[in-house]
Amino acid sequence: MARPVQLAPESLALVLSRLEAPAAAAGGAEEPGGHAVFRAFRRANARCFWDARLARAASRLAFQGWLRRAVLLVRAPAACLQVLRAAWARRALRPPRGFRIRALGDVFPVQMNPIAQAQFVPLAEVLCCAISDMNAAEIVVTQESLLEHLMKHYPGIAIPSQDILYTALGTLIKERKIYHTGEGYFIVTPQTYFITNTNPQEHKRARSDESREIPAFLTYLDTESGI
Repeated sequence: MARPVQLAPESLALVLSRLEAPAAAAGGAEEPGGHAVFRAFRRANARCFWDARLARAASRLAFQGWLRRAVLLVRAPAACLQVLRAAWARRALRPPRGFRIRALGDVFPVQMNPIAQAQFVPLAEVLCCAISDMNAAEIVVTQESLLEHLMKHYPGIAIPSQDILYTALGTLIKERKIYHTGEGYFIVTPQTYFITNTNPQEHKRARSDESREIPAFLTYLDTESGI
């Protein structure tokens, strides 16, 4: 099992609230962002020249994050964080201008447990991704151009032989994940329209509707035909 990865070190969270809604905000102006609030907080405490330890600790603060509902996350060396805790405990910590500090507390390090991946990517997944990319780039997808695309953009995979590629493409067509026309291979999308020969009633209905105007975005396919 992979070891946990630390994404963010231990930090302090300041839960803030506005003293009053600013006049500019009433006119539709945006609220100050996290970086602006952080700079105001650091500036307010760095100017506490009568408390050299607090001023020095504030100057070493770094912005860690900004959460919704006005929660500011700050980080600093452990000694500096302890100075801020002590200042808050004795009600000496100054809030950013226009705010008051409702609460202050420790946020434990944020860790991530990596999820392991399989060593190999399924060929069907690679083919679908490659065909989708080529369709988006308006590149004609033939078996030859598909192999060239795989060699160029997927250097880490074993390039399939012609027989394996042919079989894999045929399977994807049967699963209705891709389709083939005279213009190459394409990814099946929700807008793709199929005509099959498996249901006589449906086939008869499709023929009876031939006189109707067909939307331009629909693609007609016969899934019984070969590659």
